[in-house]
Amino acid sequence: MISGKRKKPESDYLAYGANGQPFETSYWKEIYGTGVDVDASFNAREHAKYIKSLMDLMQIPVHSLADFGFGKAILLKETVKAFDPGRIFAIDPSEEMIDSIAGQKWIRGYNLSFLHSTIQDLDPKYFVGAPFDLGICNSVVQYIDKRELKGIFRKLHSIVRYLYFTVPTKNDYERMKKEIYFTDPYAHARSKSTYEKLVRPYFRRVAFNLLESRIVENSQFSDEFFTDP
Repeated sequence: MISGKRKKPESDYLAYGANGQPFETSYWKEIYGTGVDVDASFNAREHAKYIKSLMDLMQIPVHSLADFGFGKAILLKETVKAFDPGRIFAIDPSEEMIDSIAGQKWIRGYNLSFLHSTIQDLDPKYFVGAPFDLGICNSVVQYIDKRELKGIFRKLHSIVRYLYFTVPTKNDYERMKKEIYFTDPYAHARSKSTYEKLVRPYFRRVAFNLLESRIVENSQFSDEFFTDP
């Protein structure tokens, strides 16, 4: 039961983890807990400051922001505060998180729209005009089934110019299990090369956690040594 509501049938949920469970109350309790040890939650402000300083350094303006799988919206909130964008769009497959962000006071001061959706179901035709200057896809794609994963980056690269992107690999999960006893039964553990093959046709890796869409011309990240081919 969630907040006194009748439990929904499983067919009503938009997304499921590798263990077949939906991304609702159990997931947020098991994986996030208090959020004390979750990267980009307890240190969300530092992540946002890093993105802001990097974009400022490269003289790349950010007037619009999209978050694909905002979860508890902690990183989204700090990134919005850092950039103060004029246009903000965010999606999440969890109805619980949609209800949560709708009740957060900080969103009232911004032009923010949010949608209950997965990246897979998001229709690019929904977006009109210029792509978003910056997107966030933080620790999301490891939960997407392999059959649906291929088209994700093709879709995202047409929607955003830059993407703040993180994904744990199989080796990362093995390291986390050994070092901090962390396991994530909802996630698919995939190799680094698997993600590289999916990303490379659509994005260039230009900095730590930052991808540049191949739609960007005359990139500010022009130094050959640090630019993904």
